[in-house]
Amino acid sequence: MKYLHKILIVLVLAVSPFFLPGQNLSVQDCIEMALENNIDLKNNYLEIDKAKATKNEARAEYFPTVSAQALAFDAARPLLSFGIDDIDNALVRQTLYTWFAEYGINMGLENEIELAQNGTVVNMMATEPIYAGGRIRNGNKLAKLGIEAAETQALVKEDELRLQTESLYWQIVALQEKVATLDQLDRLLDTLDKDLAGAVEAGLAMPTDQYKLRVKQNESRLNRKKVEDGIMLLKMALAQHIGADWQTMTLTDTLGLETEPATWFQPATEAVANRHESHLLDLSLQAEKLKRKMTLGEALPSLMVGGSASYNTVFEHSKPNAMVFAMLQVPITDWHKTSYKLKKHDLDAEMAENTRRDLTEKMEMQTNQAWFNLEQSWLRITMAQTALSDAEANLKITEDYYEAGLVALSDVLEAQTLLKQSRDELTDSRMEYRVNLVTYRQLTGK
Repeated sequence: MKYLHKILIVLVLAVSPFFLPGQNLSVQDCIEMALENNIDLKNNYLEIDKAKATKNEARAEYFPTVSAQALAFDAARPLLSFGIDDIDNALVRQTLYTWFAEYGINMGLENEIELAQNGTVVNMMATEPIYAGGRIRNGNKLAKLGIEAAETQALVKEDELRLQTESLYWQIVALQEKVATLDQLDRLLDTLDKDLAGAVEAGLAMPTDQYKLRVKQNESRLNRKKVEDGIMLLKMALAQHIGADWQTMTLTDTLGLETEPATWFQPATEAVANRHESHLLDLSLQAEKLKRKMTLGEALPSLMVGGSASYNTVFEHSKPNAMVFAMLQVPITDWHKTSYKLKKHDLDAEMAENTRRDLTEKMEMQTNQAWFNLEQSWLRITMAQTALSDAEANLKITEDYYEAGLVALSDVLEAQTLLKQSRDELTDSRMEYRVNLVTYRQLTGK
């Protein structure tokens, strides 16, 4: 019984994946899962937290700095010693020796004074910057820009994830619709096969027609295999992208028609101005200007005030002490070096401005290209719809002619192939329009 119990557990674990509940996912569900599970985006959010920590660190410069020190020591010899032998003036030294010989010894005095052989020192000091050349204020502004840049970068990453997710999603949906097209084609071929078998038996059709039909059926079977393999691979990619199980994943949205492109049109210059990437370029230029101000502040005077309190037991009659102070620091020789630093920042700012202008022009071209692609994919849909209607009518006429003996089987097979191609073209054009629409809407902020 013990071994039987183990075998049952193994069997349950082995077949359990086949009984997992399915996951019905819309495109919006997939987008939300991608935004929740993507590692790069999580790291972008951590960059925001880092920028906020940097901002708090910079803000701390506004507050006083308080420090405390404690020292205890015991030296082998006194740190301070001074005796009669240390006096340079020979007359004074001889006079003191005479006085010490007559009175000092009898009074119990030493001919050398020793101090600070051991003791403790405790000190506390507080300082507050009054003016630091604007470096504290500009440092806080720079830290605030860092937060804004990190947040904007996260928005850019979110846009990229949305586009990647929708692209994978609609590619899978398109292939699934191609499977439905193959199902319909196979039904037509099966019906034709049954009719042809009877016609060959009655001597009304040639056996070579059956061979041609088998070739078309094998071609359809191979196409189905390619499409099913493509669906499996794309599902794996989408599942890895959003953090789901591809084996239990079912996509619920279909390639319905969207509104016309004119609904979403926006002038390229207006669209680029509203893009997150444009905001990042603006922040980059602002950061370079603030860095220049920070460098300039290094060459400006700085004023600091403070106070300290101390107590020590180094001397015999030690007492607590306190003081207040103000310190003005004026750089004298740094101006020459700072002038070159400022020149570098000016060049960096000019480079940032050139980069912004160049990328802005490229983004305008990118937006126009996205609009052209959207219009072309819409035109492709309309042409594919017309072609599909023509292909359906052509197949109906060809089948009627075939039944009447006016056309050969190859004409029917060709008409069926044209119908499949027309349906696949409509599916591809709708999928392309979906992806192009998402791309254009992201570029225009809609």
